[in-house]
Amino acid sequence: MNCTATNSTTPAVVSQPREQLLRVMRAELEACRIPVDQGVLIVGGSAADEQLLRQVGFQHIINSNLPTDMGRLDGEEALPDTQHIALDVEQMDLPSGSHDLVFASEVLHHCSSPHKALCEMLRVSRRYVVFMEPNDSLAMNTLVKMNFSFPYELPAVIAHDYQSGGLRDSHIPNFIYRWNRHEVVKVVSSYLPERVFTVRAHPYWDFSVTKEELDRRKATRIGSITSVIGANNFIALLKFAQLSFNWIPPLRGQGNKFFCCIDKGTDLKPWMARNGDEIVFNRDYAR
Repeated sequence: MNCTATNSTTPAVVSQPREQLLRVMRAELEACRIPVDQGVLIVGGSAADEQLLRQVGFQHIINSNLPTDMGRLDGEEALPDTQHIALDVEQMDLPSGSHDLVFASEVLHHCSSPHKALCEMLRVSRRYVVFMEPNDSLAMNTLVKMNFSFPYELPAVIAHDYQSGGLRDSHIPNFIYRWNRHEVVKVVSSYLPERVFTVRAHPYWDFSVTKEELDRRKATRIGSITSVIGANNFIALLKFAQLSFNWIPPLRGQGNKFFCCIDKGTDLKPWMARNGDEIVFNRDYAR
């Protein structure tokens, strides 16, 4: 099934951490002109993911996760008629182009090969791939070096009683692989070299966190700060910083979150051509 979408900072309900994502998702789907009347396959999903997509207008949804993590698909947010299937995002047993849109929220960095997972999403998608991951920026790399953020996702495993939540939903904390637009363009260019595609990336700050989640971050300097000023005061500072940083585009681009929409398009590179159902080299281009 899919590499688990276990989200170390998101509870199993659409609460505060999802409000910022919801705002970003609505704006970006509109900017990308992605219609919400099409079918969506969620990979590494949860009931909260399903609710998020329904909130932005999608109705035809299939939710999936690893066989070991299917329980995350059930919950008060899930509709009883939603189809649930077991899938591994790194090797999906689905035909190419079988779903209009493939969606993942904080899934890829739980995979053994994030690039392979994204390529599988591109293969199964008929047109669009939408995902959210940690952002790769100078600011975030600096925060990791200064030990304000940890390169491995220990809190997710701690939150799952040290039994799961890590690499491929195992007890091993996964490395937090971060993305930026350049990285996505390279992957899509390699997988779809014949296509004219578009990539729209929106990095932003989302500091929404609970006191319980801060308690799981004792491996970073955050634990030392909250022990001095208190968790509630620290959360208030984070909220102010989030609002301020997202207001200024250069600062927003350094954010901790990365939202991305990929449109595979229908046009071919000028050196390629269609010959019936086949894609061939355009010999006229070389003349």
